[in-house]
Amino acid sequence: MKLRVELEGRDFLEVECEGDDVQTPGRVLNVSMIGCSQFMDMMQKMKKHFGPDVSAWPLPEGTDHSSILLREMILKLRGEWKFPYSEAELCHCRSVPAQVVDQAIIAGAHSTATVTRQTSASTACGTCRPQVQKIIDYRLGKKAS
Repeated sequence: MKLRVELEGRDFLEVECEGDDVQTPGRVLNVSMIGCSQFMDMMQKMKKHFGPDVSAWPLPEGTDHSSILLREMILKLRGEWKFPYSEAELCHCRSVPAQVVDQAIIAGAHSTATVTRQTSASTACGTCRPQVQKIIDYRLGKKAS
């Protein structure tokens, strides 16, 4: 099985694991990555300090795209990834997919106002704004209140 996290068109991290169960991926067989110098540097430092087993690395606490992507991969490898929104479309008024909102958040839109400006989500009725905030909080590693 392969797990992949990415900031579309920029950075990606792909991990090939034993087994087919997404909840318990199994031993890591291969790691592939491409990215900006910040992303590649972070990956090299983590590997140097914590070894090659990505699932054993500590969760990055940063809010930059590199930390967000690596946090997602580590949680997926541990079977702990629970994205807070399950539907494909997040903003029904503007037909904005959840993936578009998520990619904006990974790229740095860390407030609902910024997500709205970049994606047009929540510019009509605004009922999706709480869901946008939940995704922002989850991506930035904030605990739900």
